[in-house]
Amino acid sequence: MGIVVQKFGGTSLRNINKESDFLIHVKREVQIGSKLVIVVSAMGRGGEPYATDTLISQLENISTIINPKKKDFIMSVGEIISAALVSHLLESEGLSSEALTGFQAGIITDDTFNSGRIMGINTNRIQRYLNRNKIVVVAGFQGATENMDITTLGRGGSDTTAVALGGYLNAERVDIFTDVPGVAIIDPRIVPDAKYIKKISYDDMYRLAIDGASVVHPTAVLLGKQHNVPIRVLSTFMDSSGTLISNDNSNSDIIGFGVKKHEESSTVSLIFNSDYRNSIINKLDEFLSEEEIVSNIEYFNDKISLTVKNQVFIEFMKRLHDNFF
Repeated sequence: MGIVVQKFGGTSLRNINKESDFLIHVKREVQIGSKLVIVVSAMGRGGEPYATDTLISQLENISTIINPKKKDFIMSVGEIISAALVSHLLESEGLSSEALTGFQAGIITDDTFNSGRIMGINTNRIQRYLNRNKIVVVAGFQGATENMDITTLGRGGSDTTAVALGGYLNAERVDIFTDVPGVAIIDPRIVPDAKYIKKISYDDMYRLAIDGASVVHPTAVLLGKQHNVPIRVLSTFMDSSGTLISNDNSNSDIIGFGVKKHEESSTVSLIFNSDYRNSIINKLDEFLSEEEIVSNIEYFNDKISLTVKNQVFIEFMKRLHDNFF
């Protein structure tokens, strides 16, 4: 079997223990003989002890004027703690493991602190451990400059770490585990019964991501396309096949909805296959003829953007979703 990279987000790693759901996915991959690299985010979300926002607040409590290099220094800690705990848990389960910081994993970035760009990855150390049948646990979201200053990769940085490692290691695929069972037509927190997408191309996923679909970061999608490494998005907490992102195009007329929230309004982008543009515009115009709450509409070749006030946003999105699906 080849190399598989698994990435686990903060909600997947809450209260790490022998009953943690992520262990099911790790053990399943080990049992079929894959060489496994695990990329981890900081545990939990804002307000929890090791979440990135909590760590930043420790600096802000002293002064809100923060040197970007020092901010990266503290922001990297959450992922390192996760890597140590996950690796220790795997060892306690009889699975030989090594934990690495981003720099120890060979990730070299430019010197743009707080939003570094990966310049290259020396995978020799990871390959040595894999050849010794060890699971390698890598702290996501981070790397280091050639001068060995710690950097972080910006929002979605652990996704970026996972896909970049998958590319440089020639992995069979990268699995991104999260708290939803894949990529939905629209954020299921907005429309709970939204349909999930079984497969989507890199290009279409990128279009969704840059227009507000936050389940995978756009940079990670671009890296997947660059290295031609398949990406699966799936849930840590249920058994599902998730969404496969690859070169394989979907034949769907509508790709999905992207949402960008602003202070008083939201921009909703209906993203579609340009071959169906006229029919989709006609259907949308018919729907909007009964709506009086859209303040602006912009038409593009492969998407339509609508501006809606936040007070009526949820109900509007439910009606829009039901109209098309």
